[in-house]
Amino acid sequence: MKSVFITGTDTDCGKTFVTAGILNGFVSMGINAVPAKPVQTGCKNGVSDDLEFSLKTAGLRFSEEVKNRLCPSRFTPACSPHLAAELAGTSLSTAAMASNLKDLQSSYQCVVAEGAGGILVPLGDGKTMLDLMVLLDWPVVLVSSDKLGTINHTLLSLEALHQAGVDVAGVVVNHTVPPCPLISTSNTETIRKYGRTEILAEIPYSTDSFPAQFFLGVCTELKGILS
Repeated sequence: MKSVFITGTDTDCGKTFVTAGILNGFVSMGINAVPAKPVQTGCKNGVSDDLEFSLKTAGLRFSEEVKNRLCPSRFTPACSPHLAAELAGTSLSTAAMASNLKDLQSSYQCVVAEGAGGILVPLGDGKTMLDLMVLLDWPVVLVSSDKLGTINHTLLSLEALHQAGVDVAGVVVNHTVPPCPLISTSNTETIRKYGRTEILAEIPYSTDSFPAQFFLGVCTELKGILS
């Protein structure tokens, strides 16, 4: 089974929510899956909140040593990874990130890796998150939030992925605000048509508990793609 990389159209589109949902779905299906966050900014006391959320959602517990492999680059400033690394007096290497993730892949059936920000977030030395995806050569799930501007943001993101030769598994549309049915339906149909991709799922807007059962359906389809 292949591993998968979760990216998004921008910050706060729901990447972590989807990563946790897919991880939880796979674990519930008996798959030996693990989350990964190659770089995290905005960390408090050196803790990767995104990684911890995914682990907690899936009911997984690991030692700090393992967590350091799952999220090796953590920075305090809530800014772009390249700037956070510069402020810390260090640098990021896409090659090292890819190598670490592939090492994890050799130990688990599936690594569910989450990027930082959007596709072209800079990592330094002229490299972006897209360069990491190209090096990994894993299928990519694009998370898009259903809000004004999502068509443009999503189609631009898909175009960048297609141009780079990345295998796009599909788009997950996340309803982060109460949707207008007419506009939401049009958004989804337009993204599917113009983006030349599948819509894997539409996460309904809800203030209730985490929709674990919903993600089981998503993972059933995604498992077929990754197999």
